[in-house]
Amino acid sequence: MHKKRLLPLCIALAASGQLYAQTNESSSNDLVEEVEVTGVRAAELNAREEERSKSVFSSVISQDDAGNFADQNVAESLQRLPGITLQKSEGEGKFVSVRGLGPGFVSVSMNGSEMASAGGDEGRAFSLDALPSDMLGAIEVFKSLTPDMDLNSIGGAVNVKTVSAFDKKKDTFKMSAQGYYQEYSEEYSPKISLSGTNLFADDTIGVGYNLSYEQRTTEMYQNLHHQTTDLREFTVNLNNAAPSDTLLTPYQYYANQENAKRTRITGALDVEWRPTDNSKYFIRVNRTDYEDEDIAIREYYRFDEAAEGDFVYVDSTTNTFGVVDAALQKQFFIQDGTSSTTSFDIGGENVFNESWTLDYKYASSTSDLSKPDASRVQFRIRDLPILGQGGKDYIKGQIITPAEMAALAGVAIPSATTSGYYRLTEGRVQENLDYDNLFLEDSFRNDSIDQVAVNLKKDFADGALSYIKAGFLVKSRERDRNKDRWSVNPELYADFCGADAECKSLALDGTSGMFDSFTPNHPDIDYDSITRKDAEYLIDKTKNTALLLDPNRVGIDSTKDDYVITEDAQEAYVMAEFQLSEQSSLITGVRYVNTEFESSGNFAIRNDRFEDFSDQKLDIAVPLEDTKSSYDNWLPSIHYRYEPTDEILVRSSIWTSYTRPDFDQARAYANITDRVKLCNPNLLDTNGDTVCSDDLGGVLGATSPADVEGYYMSNNSTLNVGNPNLIAMTANNFDASIAWYPRDDLFLQAAVFYKDINDFIVEINGDSLALNELPIELPIDKITQFQIPENLVFDNVNYTTNGNKAEVYGIELSYSQNFDLGFFVSSNLTLITSSADVGESIRADKIQLPDQADQTANLTFGWGNDDIELRFISNYRSKLLKQIGACPDVSASSCKAWADIYQDASTTFDFKASYQVTDAVKVYFDALNLTGDKDLYYYEGNAQSGGNTLFLSEDFGSSYQLGINVKFK
Repeated sequence: MHKKRLLPLCIALAASGQLYAQTNESSSNDLVEEVEVTGVRAAELNAREEERSKSVFSSVISQDDAGNFADQNVAESLQRLPGITLQKSEGEGKFVSVRGLGPGFVSVSMNGSEMASAGGDEGRAFSLDALPSDMLGAIEVFKSLTPDMDLNSIGGAVNVKTVSAFDKKKDTFKMSAQGYYQEYSEEYSPKISLSGTNLFADDTIGVGYNLSYEQRTTEMYQNLHHQTTDLREFTVNLNNAAPSDTLLTPYQYYANQENAKRTRITGALDVEWRPTDNSKYFIRVNRTDYEDEDIAIREYYRFDEAAEGDFVYVDSTTNTFGVVDAALQKQFFIQDGTSSTTSFDIGGENVFNESWTLDYKYASSTSDLSKPDASRVQFRIRDLPILGQGGKDYIKGQIITPAEMAALAGVAIPSATTSGYYRLTEGRVQENLDYDNLFLEDSFRNDSIDQVAVNLKKDFADGALSYIKAGFLVKSRERDRNKDRWSVNPELYADFCGADAECKSLALDGTSGMFDSFTPNHPDIDYDSITRKDAEYLIDKTKNTALLLDPNRVGIDSTKDDYVITEDAQEAYVMAEFQLSEQSSLITGVRYVNTEFESSGNFAIRNDRFEDFSDQKLDIAVPLEDTKSSYDNWLPSIHYRYEPTDEILVRSSIWTSYTRPDFDQARAYANITDRVKLCNPNLLDTNGDTVCSDDLGGVLGATSPADVEGYYMSNNSTLNVGNPNLIAMTANNFDASIAWYPRDDLFLQAAVFYKDINDFIVEINGDSLALNELPIELPIDKITQFQIPENLVFDNVNYTTNGNKAEVYGIELSYSQNFDLGFFVSSNLTLITSSADVGESIRADKIQLPDQADQTANLTFGWGNDDIELRFISNYRSKLLKQIGACPDVSASSCKAWADIYQDASTTFDFKASYQVTDAVKVYFDALNLTGDKDLYYYEGNAQSGGNTLFLSEDFGSSYQLGINVKFK
């Protein structure tokens, strides 16, 4: 056990001027049993002392004496710590990166137990914006891990601790109220919370509780390239004109305005009973209910509807291209939903014979997401001449006249390909867009985790061995998703309207001009949108055209995204601590982890271009088989701690850890969506090559589905596939740090670290793979509608795989100082370099480790006294590699290094102010993202694309919070 030293006591005295202590008469040294301090500065000093007392390298955030954090959101609090950066969504901090490694490398737990999350399909990361800071007592970030911890974390582990009455050591009660304002929505949103602690029965029973209600109205602007299909290469080919420059052009582009009202209710209860000094028992319950009212207004420029012969103009000097037979598309999307997460753990701790400690816990966490009745209407004009242009932070589309396009092309353009232009009207209101798609969806997701943990520890009073500890953990997780979806052109299924004449009229002849419209606020949306009221009316009137097409919900749209995942883990460890000297100690041990994984899923082919030919009979959904995997890991570690003086602390660790694949990476699925090309073996072009097309009747000559049975799938189809055979990434980690505490107002720390990562997981885009090389076996023998050759090689496969090896080197620097006049500064800098080998068959050259930033930094400076505190906060993160393109030969034309997708560097500035009106009342003001930083993703691109090209941008603008905290006890 590490005794409390004199320096922390001096720090606390300097911070508060108050000391309450009891003297342990049996000791020759005076030991501090209780220290009460006040203010945010004192909270920071207490957190630093807690960091110092831990056996491993960590960072801690604590409440101040009033139960307040410096931030209202847990994730936003974390970004003040060394090596921690924040990933935001819709303006709120949600996920954290540790030492430049993304959320996929970071585990999150509550009171040491993993939490379920049904909020997203992609990753395991828990969304920290769901946890109001009022319910927490402290937040811990561990950057090195001992064998008794969950080692599913290569980057670091975050543990949020709920408020305990025994930590407070007194009765407390606090109320907070806040108003939130976001500049784009121009609306005010309320938040109120109550929290407190109470001690009963001669301080043997402690109760901590929290209740929070928040409603937040926001507006967000996005610009997106197509999410699953890359840039495409084109040259001019019109009327036998000589080809001009080749250009990599956007596949399509859309602007999206999302308006949301989110209501969150959170409650927490912590009950603990300590009948004796040698026993304690607890039960903790947490519940979050979340309601999301969301609409999305989308405007598409569909460059992808233009075939190769419709590409008529290229100017590589300005990255401008011109296409005919393109389309303008408008959508109104309604997607309201609810979710709930309930977690509880029950357990205890008993001490026997003053040297044996047994602790045990059962924890359960369940999360449910329900989005019934999601719906969308779509209007479109086809056959348009459109200019397009792409850059790093934009894609633009502009409709021009056929004459203007012909002038640019320098040749005559067939009028038939531009006939849609003559249906356009002047101004923002477009009355002649056809109602051509109705989308309905019911989506449900459940995630549940059950775990049992038992630990036994033996303390030794004499000798070098301080203790020996062993334990086990059994964890079971099940994740279930069920989507029922209908997406149809109502015109094709107007007969399902039956005797409803209005339904049939809208399905056959509906246009945008029949409905009221309004102008969205998104600056890049060019034309007005249908109102929500009229969109709901149109959906209600024509819904039978979709629902009656698949009333039993067995079609492809209602099955292709369904899955059930089960993941069971069994873990055991043993570890010991040795006291090498009065100033140094060593912890060593090993943990064993076995993981069994299984996923259900489907091979799906949605031929939405074949509807008018086959009445969707060529849509296919076939269950996948052999989707089980298992792997195990031995994870040893050794941790050294040395305190040569009261001012210096040295730590070093060699430890091993792992990170499991994300669910969307490992779940079983395979799909070919949109524009599936088939080949007619009896039809040859002028060069003698087999003709392949997605136009069955017009090009391939089919007159019935029987004709199609003799066709075979083209290698030109894009295949998206999951990989249930993925295994966990493992890492050998080295950490060394030195912390210097020269005075109560100055703190300096430096750390170096190295990570040797094996089997790192990477997303591959556009690889060329044969059927027998795919990460999952496709049941092609069950496809009877047409043929899939056994020797087929897909030219464009998107999947996830285990790479070979990656290395990460880094240094982390921290500095904090308080000055006499009330000024203070805190700064952290993390510098990393990495190198990752994917494998020569995928990428010839080495790459940056995905989801890793080379530089992260934060700087806080301000001024404060007993009543007022002002803080200016800046956070910086360099760019991240999110996805790579396949490039086994950098000199080959098939190299797709240009398809690497990066998340751009980010710099944010916040301002925070607080005023202590009385001892019990504090008001605060927060201004967030003052410079309006946008979240930007882009393709690396090349000379043919003119450099970087937009993949996604998200603009949330600035927001403001004004609140009051009242402490009643």
